[in-house]
Amino acid sequence: MSTVSAVSDDLLLLDSLEDFQKYAAMLSANARRHLDILSHTLDPLVYECPETVDALSALARRHKLARVRILVQDTLPLIERGHALVRLAQRLPSKIELRKQHGELENTDMAFVLADSEQVLYKHDDRLYRGFVNFKAPAELRSLREAFVRAWEYAQPDPQLQQLHL
Repeated sequence: MSTVSAVSDDLLLLDSLEDFQKYAAMLSANARRHLDILSHTLDPLVYECPETVDALSALARRHKLARVRILVQDTLPLIERGHALVRLAQRLPSKIELRKQHGELENTDMAFVLADSEQVLYKHDDRLYRGFVNFKAPAELRSLREAFVRAWEYAQPDPQLQQLHL
């Protein structure tokens, strides 16, 4: 269950799957133009919730400059079982882009969602449901976005996730 941090009312400490489901959906719904996701395998328990998928679909369709970028380390689970966000990216390729990470980040265990210029959902270790959400974190977001952009530049679309048009 999330708890408000003593540091700020905008910072909530998270320690459950339900927390990450709730706040992934909330940040996806709150985003006005940009959303970046970094995850090892795009945890289906978090990112396949209908609220999150619907919010990302709405974001992609809301504005002509809207952009969703998803960076994943291991695409094999996405290929083997399918994933709602992969199907969404296939339907909206000009708005939602999914790439496979090549190269290492400084912290290889972390995962995060960055919404616009202030909102951050962060997992210290992508295998555990512990971390935080901060609704007013422009400095932290800037630092994480820089790491994301560096990794994004070296990342490539996985051909096995591309939809074939016949």
